[in-house]
Amino acid sequence: MWLSSLQSFFEPRNHPLTENERAGILTRDFTSELRITESALMRCSSLLLRLTEGAATGEAEAEEVDSRGGASFIEGEQAFTPDAPDAALIDLSEAIGELWNVGGALVEEGAVGFYEWVSLGKNIGRVIGGSEAASKLMSESRRAAFEGVQPTLLSLAEKLTPDALATYVLSVFSQLSLLLARLQFVGALLRRDQPLKQSLPIFTLVHEETRELLQLIEKRALRLEGLDTGIFEALDGTAYAIRMELRKTFDHELVGLSNLRSAPALYAKVEAAHGLLRDSFQQSTVALAQVFNPTLNGARLFNAFQTKVEQSLALRQDLWALLESVRRVEQERERATLAPLLERLDAFQDGSMRHLMYKDWEAFERFADEVAAAHGAVELGPVLHRFSAYLETLFGQVNMRAVLADRPFDFPSNTES
Repeated sequence: MWLSSLQSFFEPRNHPLTENERAGILTRDFTSELRITESALMRCSSLLLRLTEGAATGEAEAEEVDSRGGASFIEGEQAFTPDAPDAALIDLSEAIGELWNVGGALVEEGAVGFYEWVSLGKNIGRVIGGSEAASKLMSESRRAAFEGVQPTLLSLAEKLTPDALATYVLSVFSQLSLLLARLQFVGALLRRDQPLKQSLPIFTLVHEETRELLQLIEKRALRLEGLDTGIFEALDGTAYAIRMELRKTFDHELVGLSNLRSAPALYAKVEAAHGLLRDSFQQSTVALAQVFNPTLNGARLFNAFQTKVEQSLALRQDLWALLESVRRVEQERERATLAPLLERLDAFQDGSMRHLMYKDWEAFERFADEVAAAHGAVELGPVLHRFSAYLETLFGQVNMRAVLADRPFDFPSNTES
């Protein structure tokens, strides 16, 4: 996975850049990206050496291996014995180590320009592309992920006719399974409080492989002759939903990640991006499977799926109730009506707020503090107006979660939706 991520990391269109950044890419400083590359190179080299030293199979232990603060093994990284001789693994590890030294030398020289960055990428591509050991490792990675497709989905796809439809649907399920496997590494980084900038190459790989999935659906599956209208709409809807979440992730959530220094801001961006993509891929898998088996329960495919649905439903309902309370106090402007609102705010912070994205916690807590500190209607009015607008936006964002796609909110009849 890390070898594949390194290859994808040097393709500019895989990166979360603004239009202005893309337009000025020739003058961009790639020092931050180069430091991330160093971390990924060291991780690859360390894992390769671990293989040649005969480490037992299973999850690698959490172990710091880079004195420069880069690579350490994380949950989800698997040590296995590939069908490649130790000599080939050692050669690949040494070549990657040399590339790491080249990257370090570039960083020490100062700003890293586009052409230095591209040159290093070409060298990395040649090393990985020319290595039989790398080829076997990457093939094993993809095979293991594809074999992770749930038996329920395999059985469902095998029963479809014609054979071409069965093949395409199975390919879609397999690619979604692969993407979810990639995201497990990001989830492990978040859970174990690992350095989060190193997740960027994984995201660029996910970006590249998601585009491959969209090509599979739009250029092949949807062009299948005689495709049933319902199946066509389901596949088309799947592609549309995934494309929207991909755009939100790479045009908004991850923009600026490589240059961030604030740990809370980094965590917020990575958590949001990880959550958006994971939920989208899981929901797409469930929704497509239910086209062929309407009785299929999403929790049967993903252990946390039903929990995520229930949490999102409760969060949406609590946000709406809180928004209604804020609107009511804003209209009445009476200090006596503020106590129930403050109680509701405290209850929300102790309860449903934990189901919000981490990035939203600080803003919510700031509004809650402003409401509690306001004196009189003159101060309270503007605070409540801004808080109401914020809650409307937050409610809308939660309402658009992928897991709630087929669960529209039942707006009370006496309010405007």
